[in-house]
Amino acid sequence: MSLWEDCSFEARIRDILDIAPSRENHHFGRPFLTAYHIAILFAERHPEDADNIDKEIGGRDTGLSHSLAQYVARELSQRIGAGRLVGIEGRFLYGTHLRNLVYRSRRGDIESSTGTSSDLSMFRLANS
Repeated sequence: MSLWEDCSFEARIRDILDIAPSRENHHFGRPFLTAYHIAILFAERHPEDADNIDKEIGGRDTGLSHSLAQYVARELSQRIGAGRLVGIEGRFLYGTHLRNLVYRSRRGDIESSTGTSSDLSMFRLANS
């Protein structure tokens, strides 16, 4: 089995994305969560698995080339693109002119790796 299956990522990510309900009577529907949001919530809800995965959540100046946030973004993107993951939408937040986003977590503040030419991956449950 892969890490994705071992840690039940798909079901757990769906549960995480479900915390952002549609705004009542608003045409935008559900809000998006960035890969950082998902990684932080995964680590908080499933600390044993997060520790076993042995990846930092990520962020600026961690010195890591592969983080939990990057893993989540890559796996979701590949699975959505291949048609193997339905009911989850992905988009990008334009990264140019974006200085930083700071996320609060139980492990402390995490500053996103923004300010580069990279865009941030965002995901949500598809509107029903």
